[in-house]
Amino acid sequence: MKKGEQIAVLTKEEVLEKLLLAHQSYFDIYRDHDFEGRTFPGYAEFHTHGEQYVLSKKAKLWEIDSHEYLFFQTTDSLDEDTLAEWVDYMKEHGIKKAEPKPNHMSSNIALVLIADSTSDNAAKAVRKVRFRKNFKFGLEGWADIELAVVDLSGRRVYTNGAGKDLAPTLKANAWPNE
Repeated sequence: MKKGEQIAVLTKEEVLEKLLLAHQSYFDIYRDHDFEGRTFPGYAEFHTHGEQYVLSKKAKLWEIDSHEYLFFQTTDSLDEDTLAEWVDYMKEHGIKKAEPKPNHMSSNIALVLIADSTSDNAAKAVRKVRFRKNFKFGLEGWADIELAVVDLSGRRVYTNGAGKDLAPTLKANAWPNE
């Protein structure tokens, strides 16, 4: 950024729109998505299927299905208690998106919170969130909960370990000129 150049300040609604647009090439995008008693202003899902054959399709070695679910929510201010409520919601309800079956390999269930401001305690708590559920000891795959917080006032993105791959896309869309 050059000296004297203005920093673009986007609202949480504008950041949400940019994030949904960034994902629309690969994901199915839904707006005002109702799920388990809550409405999310943005939701996206992506499914992949892979299989390996020997000589013909009749001799299948393996096949796998992977799924990605992104729940987008906006909030004015994010504190540790509100974050804990969202994490509990994802552990209880978001995990239901994972459908274990013989070809299921993995489901990533992500919550992206876009906040005007985030408390220091909430930012620290994001990094500590861990949740993985194995289905039939991993034979029918697993599901991870990814968490990301886009803090507009601090111009930062906080993620848990599972959600670290979300950070580059979130940063690039929240602050496109940096």
